[in-house]
Amino acid sequence: MNHNFFHSIFFILILFSSTLFSQNNIQNSFQSTPQNIKDPISNLRMSGYFRYLGYVRNFQEIYPLDIANYYSGPYPQQTTISVGTGYREPMLMLSISGQAKKELTFGTDLLMNSPFNGDFQNNLLSLYLGSNLYSSLKTSFGNFSLQAGGIKWYRQSKLTAWAEEGYLRYSLFERAPYDPLTKEVSDRYSEYYNKGSISQDLRFGNIAFQGITFTGSSINSFNNSELSFQSVLGKTQNNIGELISYGKDDYAAGLRLNNKFSKSNFALNYFTSITATDSVKNNFRQFSIYSSEFDFKIKNIRISGEIGLGTYQSHLINKRIGELILFNLDIPSEYTYIPFKLQYSRIAPEAVNINSSFQNTTFSDLVNTAVIEEGADATILSSLGGPINNLGYLANNREGISVNTEFNLGDLVISLGTGFYSEIERVNTKFSYNHNSTGLILSRISYFSSGYGPYSQFNSYYRGVFEEVNVGDVYVQIADTTGPFGEPVFEKQNILIDSDSLPIFDKFYCSSDLHLKYKTTLLNKNLYLFSLTNYNTAQDFFSLLPVVNSTAFIRSFNHQLDISYELSKSINLVFKHATERIKCNDMTDIDYKDPYPNDISWGENSDYVPSMKPRDQYGQIFGGGLDIQLKSGAYLFLRHTFFHFYDKNFSATNIKGTESTIELKINF
Repeated sequence: MNHNFFHSIFFILILFSSTLFSQNNIQNSFQSTPQNIKDPISNLRMSGYFRYLGYVRNFQEIYPLDIANYYSGPYPQQTTISVGTGYREPMLMLSISGQAKKELTFGTDLLMNSPFNGDFQNNLLSLYLGSNLYSSLKTSFGNFSLQAGGIKWYRQSKLTAWAEEGYLRYSLFERAPYDPLTKEVSDRYSEYYNKGSISQDLRFGNIAFQGITFTGSSINSFNNSELSFQSVLGKTQNNIGELISYGKDDYAAGLRLNNKFSKSNFALNYFTSITATDSVKNNFRQFSIYSSEFDFKIKNIRISGEIGLGTYQSHLINKRIGELILFNLDIPSEYTYIPFKLQYSRIAPEAVNINSSFQNTTFSDLVNTAVIEEGADATILSSLGGPINNLGYLANNREGISVNTEFNLGDLVISLGTGFYSEIERVNTKFSYNHNSTGLILSRISYFSSGYGPYSQFNSYYRGVFEEVNVGDVYVQIADTTGPFGEPVFEKQNILIDSDSLPIFDKFYCSSDLHLKYKTTLLNKNLYLFSLTNYNTAQDFFSLLPVVNSTAFIRSFNHQLDISYELSKSINLVFKHATERIKCNDMTDIDYKDPYPNDISWGENSDYVPSMKPRDQYGQIFGGGLDIQLKSGAYLFLRHTFFHFYDKNFSATNIKGTESTIELKINF
């Protein structure tokens, strides 16, 4: 009876207390703080994403490579099961921002990674972009803002601070870590068909900058124009490559003044970077860009560009000054039936800027390397040799003209262009080219490494690979001469280089793109087809169009076909086929020696026999996958790819396998 009585009393108290709380009568509830204090997190906002990427890669054919300082045993492994891409991309990113004062806000980003290998010591929790402090002030004179602290994604002008995005001709099959989620599953493909581009986050087309940024806008100027400015002081990603000691000079600074009229813009730009290369600051290097920009229309013909001067100096080189010219002429279809964009560019060899949209090909001091994880001499910047670029990507020590157009034929969108360029001064005998189709897969074999592969030919950077090619070395067999094992002996003859190893020929380049986009319906569902062709050549003579025969030193052909089919509102089926073909002529590097001299067995106990022929490379990719919308803001991406890359003449290069990836991305 006593137990039942106490149980009844306890039950009545629970009902009574729940009634009090259901009436939201917080005045009778206990609180350890006074009720007149504002909710402490009302001005705190959190957002971010979770991105899980797992992949399984299996090689049927692969070259031997042992990296003892990182892996035990041979690498690449025949089969790899892993989590993450190998790049510094967060698995979970949490952005936290808040308002401290009326005109003062702050923000920070946290990244969290786990390799899911059972070792908790490898789990990572750290700052991603650092902590940022923002302050803004609106006045009758203008609007001003100040940002200080962590990483800011920044761009100023093409020749000062800019991450080149070209003419936005690329494949959609492989997703980049920074690709955002779309509202509908097919929006990624419909946007690319309709606009020629897809939505990207702040990183795309911008450089990473850390320091202080001060900007102003909506400032009244003369003739009813609007004045704005932006200024930076701190570090780019290229100002932290060679830290000698704490406190040494290593920074960048920039300033842009822009005057906007009703239909035109004019701007002045300045950007400089200085780095002390020893601990006592006696050794240094510095480059600067001074430029003016213009953008206006005359009878609907748009004229835009940038003209300036670039300087470079170091403790070994006196200040050198060179010109920079970038001129664009956009002609609408009312004049020529289809629109055209003409571009003339001239960037002197003395003008360098490793934070801009053009590559440095003249000063070796600015080609930085650093050991990151596996391999050695991980590449931070691209090669010094003359780069054979896709259309729209510029380099210094080069002058040229390009023409581009885009028009519709019914549901078919045609985008194409061609360009020809020549070097201004003879600098070296090297060329370099990117693997446009197979570069992403090849880069995953050894992240951020240079000189890997059976012939030490691959150099990987972020989501890509390039190779360097030397010109002028021709090998001739010495008659009646054999080596210690009876093998033929060859001697090297220099035909296109002088006794000082300098070129006695000029470099010319041709680039061309053909991009086709087509939309139709199949079983009342949207079907998109995207075809992208790049053909680039390098030779020692002038040509308006890419060269199609062996008189070119290097011929690079790439074709990528993407197919997207909307199975339903939440499921998209995607396919990809890519072909890559690189062919060099006899004036370039040839296969003349055993890449593994300590390994005497090849095939069925046969010795390696050099082909004495130049590069002749093939690449093939077949892929399929699904884009699945699980819920609003939650997607699952599945991909499976067959790939094969080999060199017909450098026979040790034979890479064949499959790769499957699963990506789960959730925004919150």
